[in-house]
Amino acid sequence: MPAPRTSLIQKARYWFSPRKRPAEPFLFFSYGMTKCGSTLAFQLVRVALIEAGCPQDVIAFPGMPAGQRINFIGQFTEAHRAQLERELDMRGYPIAIKTHTRPSPQEVYLMESGLARAHAVYRDLRDMALSLLDAGQAAEAKGKRAFAEMRTLDDAKAGIDNQLDTLSAWLQLPGVRRLPFARLASQTELATAQVLDQLGLDGNPARIARRVLRAEFTQFNKGIPHRHRREMAAADSAAFLDRYAPFYDLVWDSAHRAPPLPPGTTLSRPEAAPA
Repeated sequence: MPAPRTSLIQKARYWFSPRKRPAEPFLFFSYGMTKCGSTLAFQLVRVALIEAGCPQDVIAFPGMPAGQRINFIGQFTEAHRAQLERELDMRGYPIAIKTHTRPSPQEVYLMESGLARAHAVYRDLRDMALSLLDAGQAAEAKGKRAFAEMRTLDDAKAGIDNQLDTLSAWLQLPGVRRLPFARLASQTELATAQVLDQLGLDGNPARIARRVLRAEFTQFNKGIPHRHRREMAAADSAAFLDRYAPFYDLVWDSAHRAPPLPPGTTLSRPEAAPA
């Protein structure tokens, strides 16, 4: 006997079933170290919200470059906070903001008061260094300024040192979950499920991940986890593990919902012996 066919009414009920939304609107800061999958992570948040009926229209912030297609903020100011609080009151649902910078006092206030949530995206620092060098070579070939200073591993280390200070500042705040590059690149559906959980939304992780990977701009380049095993000399790899021992001890293998880092935590050891 053939299996019963799903009726059009049943299908309609499935596609138009109401989704759970957070009880209150909030800001979601999608922070990531550069060349670590931060754009992919932000797009997972953005598309999850859009599919839940929360449009992520671009907000016209003062001084915003023409043609900006996502809600990205560099230095977050009191003016940004005031404008976003008005937007939240008007829209009544979460707004996602992408950033690469250290949390400002306004962002700290929003996180500590529970008015904002965030995730922090990072990767194995050895792979990050190789990706920064790729970006440096591409910048030189195209005559661009961004990443043009990335010519050697020492250049990459200097950039990583600065970004680790920023990562540590975010991870010291409540409400920040950890999202490593390897999960984004190799387990995108799982990463999406964790994003939905933090947002407090029902959704289809497979469908959201598929839409993002196929149709959204993610700046995804090689996307190869553990590439240092093939592309970095053993001595250089060991030097990274030594210099950045605090990062590997406190962050690298930590749980998605690990507690905040203690205040003042440093994730690098600049005094470590050079390679």
